[in-house]
Amino acid sequence: MNKILIAASTSLLAMLSACSLPGAAPTVTQHDLGGMFPVASVKSPVPLRSIQVGAQPLVATPAMQYREASQPTRRGTYALNRWAATPASMLDAALVRQLAPDGSGRCRLQYSLGEFLIDVDADGKARAILAADASLLRDAVISPGGSVPASMARQSFDISVPMREASPAAGALALREAAHKLAEGTAAWLAGDAGRMCAI
Repeated sequence: MNKILIAASTSLLAMLSACSLPGAAPTVTQHDLGGMFPVASVKSPVPLRSIQVGAQPLVATPAMQYREASQPTRRGTYALNRWAATPASMLDAALVRQLAPDGSGRCRLQYSLGEFLIDVDADGKARAILAADASLLRDAVISPGGSVPASMARQSFDISVPMREASPAAGALALREAAHKLAEGTAAWLAGDAGRMCAI
C-alpha cells in the first residue's frame, strides 16, 4: 500500500513540475552579410590610408529593422532575427576587403551609415535600403617646399536592391549586394575629382 502511495505521489509531483516549467525560449537567428568578400575585388583607384564606418543612432545596434508601406512612420524590429554584429562593423569589414586600403595614402575614407533596413511596399514587394554619407579626408601636408592645407570631399550614396521575398534572410542577401554596390560607387567617385586631391 505504501509503495502505491509513494508511486502516485511521485507521478503527481512530476506532472506538477512539468506544468510549472516555462517553455523553451524561441531561437534567435543571427544574420551577417555572407562569406567574406574577395580582397581588392573593387580596388580603390587611389591609395587610402584607412577606411572607417560609423552609424547614426537609428542603425547603431544589431537589431534587424524593417518598414512597411501601411505604417510609413513606424520602424519595426524582427523579434527572432538580428544581425550578428552592428551594421557599421559588418559594412566596415566589407568595404576594407573590397577597396583594400594599403595604409600608405594621404587620404582617409569615412562613412556615416544612415539607413540599413528592409522596406516593404503596399504590394508586399521588398527591397533592401542602404544609405551612407562618405567623406574623403586629406590631412595637411607641411614640407620645406611649402604646405598643402587639409581638404575634404563628400558624397552621399542611396542604394536600393530588390529582394526575392520579404524575409530577414532575403534581406541579408540583398544588403550584401548593397554593400558591394557601395564599394563600386565609392571606387567610381574616387576615380573622379575627389580622388585627385589625394595625389597633391
